[in-house]
Amino acid sequence: MKAKLDPRVTILFVLLLSSFAVITRDALPMLAILLSALFAAIAAKAPVLQVLRRLWVVWLSILLVTALQAFFADHLLMGLFAGATILQRLVILMLGGALLARYSGHKLVQAMLQLRLPCQLAFMVSIGLRFVPLFGESYRDSLNAMQLRGVDFRKLKVRARLRVYMFLLMPTIASGVNSARKLAMAMELRGFGAHGKRSSYAPLRMKNYDWFGLAGLLIWTVLLILGMICWRVFV
Repeated sequence: MKAKLDPRVTILFVLLLSSFAVITRDALPMLAILLSALFAAIAAKAPVLQVLRRLWVVWLSILLVTALQAFFADHLLMGLFAGATILQRLVILMLGGALLARYSGHKLVQAMLQLRLPCQLAFMVSIGLRFVPLFGESYRDSLNAMQLRGVDFRKLKVRARLRVYMFLLMPTIASGVNSARKLAMAMELRGFGAHGKRSSYAPLRMKNYDWFGLAGLLIWTVLLILGMICWRVFV
């Protein structure tokens, strides 16, 4: 089994990718960042195709935003470049999520703690990773319950189907908020956050290839910053 990099190195890389993607405004430097993210995802054997398939709705929204950006611009060519920049930025964020999806929730939370992030923030991330699947499962159970009562979604018109989805969405959200409130009360009763220093059952330890990955990340960051500066100065 191929060894994975320490999640702290991957988190730093994703943070740098996201920061450069937000800061950069030009299409060509954005393309360099996108190629770096794509190369890292392929080298790490991240589940890129699975993430992209699950986010097909997001892809439709991205293409719509790109088309609107190109349509409402002063010049069509400038609009296409602006739309391509937005498209590349969102794809970079997706690739960063695919890189983080390789790790379990426990390792990601432990990495955040060892990066000296507040334990409350790490706990929120851990709960979020657990609540999202539960939220989807609760919504699917509501749909299945309606189908068992004789509601055939295939025969409903689009407008009626959307109304049914909205009616099911509000109880699901209310149930999730109620569960979150009960969890918050339970954590307060147990004194969560009362002590600043916390121990860990399985702390992460950097290995030799992790240090090499961190050094490569530093070199990549310096080269990318120099390239962006040269692009701004000479182009």
